Amino acid sequence: MLPEKDFNLIVGLRIREVRENLQMTRAVFSERCNISESFLAAVENGQKSVSSKTLFKICSSFNISADYFIRGNKEGFETNSILELINSLDKSSKEYAIRILRDYVRAIHTCQEKNKEVSEHQTV
Repeated sequence: MLPEKDFNLIVGLRIREVRENLQMTRAVFSERCNISESFLAAVENGQKSVSSKTLFKICSSFNISADYFIRGNKEGFETNSILELINSLDKSSKEYAIRILRDYVRAIHTCQEKNKEVSEHQTV
């Protein structure tokens, strides 16, 4: 079991990681979670711990599982971060971002298919 100070720092660093992945300042992030900016800074630096109520505010504000903050389980974390970034855009920018993302995914699939074909020919 980790000492409380180490646990607070780990949780705080994970909260900072989420905030930075969402490209938010402490002011914007804390406002969305209805917590003070100074409290958020202290949490991110491991100086203060978050209550279950505060953790719930953060999780529900950004649709992120508490499991990530507590145990480091990243399942679904990246997806939620991408959705949050896209949803922060205005309507026309959101449509443009979705088109770019679709084109990017298609290009990746095309590259993967070509790599697979090359690998199959090399093994024959």
